[in-house]
Amino acid sequence: MRFLISILFIFISVFTSAQFLDTNGNLIIDGRKFLKSKVDTTGRKSGWEIYGTNTLTVNQNTFSNWIAGGENSVSFIAKVDYELNYRKKRNLWDNRIIMEYGFLDNKTNGTRKTTDNINITSSYGYLWKKSWYLTSSVNLRSQFAPGYDFGTTPKTKKSNLFAPAYLTVGVGANYNPTADLSLSIHPITSRTTMVLDKDLQKKGNYGLREDGDALYFEIGAYIGARYKFKVFENVTYDNNIGLFSNYSHKPLNIDLVYSGVLNMKINNFMSTQLTLNLAYDEDQIKKTQFKQTLGIGLTYKFDSTKKNEKKKNNRKDIIQPFSVFEKSPLQIIYKPIDMKHFQKVFEKDEVDETSIYLKSETILDEL
Repeated sequence: MRFLISILFIFISVFTSAQFLDTNGNLIIDGRKFLKSKVDTTGRKSGWEIYGTNTLTVNQNTFSNWIAGGENSVSFIAKVDYELNYRKKRNLWDNRIIMEYGFLDNKTNGTRKTTDNINITSSYGYLWKKSWYLTSSVNLRSQFAPGYDFGTTPKTKKSNLFAPAYLTVGVGANYNPTADLSLSIHPITSRTTMVLDKDLQKKGNYGLREDGDALYFEIGAYIGARYKFKVFENVTYDNNIGLFSNYSHKPLNIDLVYSGVLNMKINNFMSTQLTLNLAYDEDQIKKTQFKQTLGIGLTYKFDSTKKNEKKKNNRKDIIQPFSVFEKSPLQIIYKPIDMKHFQKVFEKDEVDETSIYLKSETILDEL
């Protein structure tokens, strides 16, 4: 009977230890950490992952008695690019915020903006099959300040805050085989163009049907892709492209938006960036729009995953378990039981404290 009790005790101990294995099969010494396993059943990291890039680019020219000529000028470009992604089991919630503004100031032309961008995207996905997600997403694009055409006299206002702004809502599927590659296919997508500046609410402007209209609604399909790859050591290129077709009005006239960022890291706080932007939208202008910027500036990056990885490397509370199907370090050696030793303990009415048979571990040694 005691032999069976001993076997049951060992079994319960092994079973209890198995309750503190994380999803990778690692034995967690601190049982409280079991409640905060960082990997879910799909093999993806659970919880929040936050990436951020803050860039400030400054260009300045000063001339004094310079025979070749020139004009004093200064320019600034500030940009923030943050990704806030949350994953739990089959659920995925990705968010990206891009805000950028820059200007050039000189004596002849005064202050003029050189770049202006607001781009916010939020997407929810549910894992359907390997690398495929059923998704719904929303995107908002606009700019901060008024934009002008300086080729006319007087200058002509072309844009302003939320004039235009594009609100796109789509439903479909995303293909995400890796963290650096994604493909979005949204066959049902609505796009609402907002023009909230009354000076720009004119017929034909940004697709508006009548003077005084503030909204222009479209329903169509959207296809988007992102691919980021390493060119050389400390040099990466990030591609983003979006295509939209209006089902009800000239579906073959595809609206296109493309951006490419070549990032060349100098050190942890300085980098060079070459940015290319292409756009084509007949509701804006029947020409291809192009913008290119190149600058060297200060860069500060934030990556929550590296911080968590550093903490993980500093922890020494996880050890690799042994497999129950392989040779186990726990071995039970069977020995014949001499019942005379056990009977001597219970035959006497009083306990002999000096007896070697009193201690439980001595009795178990007989097993």
